[in-house]
Amino acid sequence: MLLATAGFLSACGGGGGGSDNGHSDATWSTNPAGAATFNGAAAAYQGSISGLGSIVVNGVRFETTDSVVYDSDDFSTSYDSSTPTFSSPLALGMTVALFGDVDDAQSLGRAARIRIVGGVRGTMNAITPTAIDLSTQIVQINAATTYGGTSDGTLAGTAVATYADLAALANTSPLLTMYGLAQADGSFLATRVVVTHALTHALDVAVRGTITAIVGSNYTIQTGATSSITVNCNSCTIQPTGNTPVVGDAIRALAADNTSWNGTTLTATRLQLVNPAYLTRFSGAPSTSTYAKIKGIATQANGNWYVGGVQVSGATLTANTMYEIKGTWSGSVLAATRVEVEGQRSFTDSYGQNLTYSHEFYGAVSNLNGNSFTVQGVNVNAGSAYFPDGSAANLSNGSFVEVKGSYVNGTLNATKVEIKYASSSNASSGRVFEMYGQVGGWSGVNSAFSLTRFGVVYTAQTSANTRFKYGTPTNGSYVEVKGYMDASNVFQVIKLELKNGYHDYDD
Repeated sequence: MLLATAGFLSACGGGGGGSDNGHSDATWSTNPAGAATFNGAAAAYQGSISGLGSIVVNGVRFETTDSVVYDSDDFSTSYDSSTPTFSSPLALGMTVALFGDVDDAQSLGRAARIRIVGGVRGTMNAITPTAIDLSTQIVQINAATTYGGTSDGTLAGTAVATYADLAALANTSPLLTMYGLAQADGSFLATRVVVTHALTHALDVAVRGTITAIVGSNYTIQTGATSSITVNCNSCTIQPTGNTPVVGDAIRALAADNTSWNGTTLTATRLQLVNPAYLTRFSGAPSTSTYAKIKGIATQANGNWYVGGVQVSGATLTANTMYEIKGTWSGSVLAATRVEVEGQRSFTDSYGQNLTYSHEFYGAVSNLNGNSFTVQGVNVNAGSAYFPDGSAANLSNGSFVEVKGSYVNGTLNATKVEIKYASSSNASSGRVFEMYGQVGGWSGVNSAFSLTRFGVVYTAQTSANTRFKYGTPTNGSYVEVKGYMDASNVFQVIKLELKNGYHDYDD
C-alpha cells in the first residue's frame, strides 16, 4: 500500500564522493539511482521485494542506505525510533512496509523507515512443489518462491538457495521463517522461505490468517482455503498498541514454541494486526494524500469494492483478483485513476513488441558464462533477452546492468538487459546502486579495499567525501554501500553503513 503527500519530505541532491577516470567528486549525485533530479513526495508502501540493487516494492525502486530497519517480531518499537532492530540484508521475496519519499514519474524512492513484515514460522513436517506442511499451518509455494538460510540455520551449514535444497532437508525437520502474502482463498503464499535457527528468534511459532470470529479472548483464524485454528489471546500483547482486533482483520499470531500448540489452539504471546492500513501508520506520516497506490485482493461488500481492506471507488473490479491501484486518497477511500492486475509489468522494445517482467535487478555482472551471469547474487539467463544497446557479447564481469525478467525456480529469465556504460565525464549518472558485503584489506579512508558477497570479490574505493554511517569499517565488517562502478570496474563508494549483527545465513 502507498500513501503520499507532496512535499512532506524534502528531496536531497548535490554531490559527495571520490574521483574516477576524469570524474569529479562535485558531480556525484546523492539522489536515488544517481538520478539527475529527484522530486519526492512522502509515501508509505507495503508489499514484497521484487528486485534488488536498492529494493523494488510495488514497481518503485527504493534507496535503503540511511533507512532504519525494524524487526518483524515486535511492533512495540516506535516507527520514529532511530535505532534499527534488523541488520541482515533485505532479500528478494521478503515483505516490508516502508515510509519515505517517492518520485512517481521516475519510479524512484528513498526509504526512511522499513518495517519487516513477518509471515509464518514453524517446523517443517513435509514439503511438495506446491506446499510446505507445518504443524500449525500449510503454506503455499510456487516456482517464484525464493529460498535462503543454510541447512542448519548457522554459518557452518550449507546454503539453501532452491526448492531442491530445502526438500533435501525434509527428514531433518528444519525451523522455517516464511514471508509472503495472503491469497484470495484464505491461504498464505510464501514469497521467501528461510531456514532459521531457534536461537535467532525468541518466538519460534507464527501463523498468518484472517479473523473470522471472536469469542472473548479466543479468535478463530482462517489459515487456508478450508482450514482454521483458534488463537487464545488471554495473556497476549496486541500490536500495534491501542488497536482492537475485529472480524476481517489480517493477523500474525506468535508463540514461544510448539508447546503453545495443542493441535487446534495456539496460545499466543503476541497478536499483530497486519492489514496494510495498520502497517503503513507511521508516526509523523500524513493521514491523507494527493495520491495513493495500494496492492491487495479485491473483495466486495455492501456494493463497495475493497482492495487490501481499503475502499476503492471509480473502478469495476473482479473479486478475488490481486490488483495494484493508483488514485486519489481521501484518508478513507481511494478514487482510482489507474488499475493494474498485479504480477506483470511491461515495456516496448525497439521492434514494437510488448515484453513483460515481474522482477528487476540493478548491479554489477559477475560469474559471466556466455548468456548466463549473476547480479546481486541472483542467477540470470539472458539467452532470450532484449539488449537495447549491444548484446551479451558486450557484457563483462563488473559491467553495470539493469535486468528485468521473471524469477522462476532460482533463475531470473531476463526479457531485458540494459548495459549502462560509464561516461568519462560522469560515471555515476544513472548508474548508482546498493549492495551488501564484507570488508577486507581496509587501510583507511581514501584507499581501495575489497568487498565480498556470495563469493564475489569487488574492488571498492572510498574518498574524503564518502559518507560513513556508524563509523568507518575494519577488516571483517559487514556493510551496506551505495556507489557505482567506474570505467575501471572499481566500485566508488558514496555511502557506507556498518551493519552490526548482519549475517547472510538467516533472515
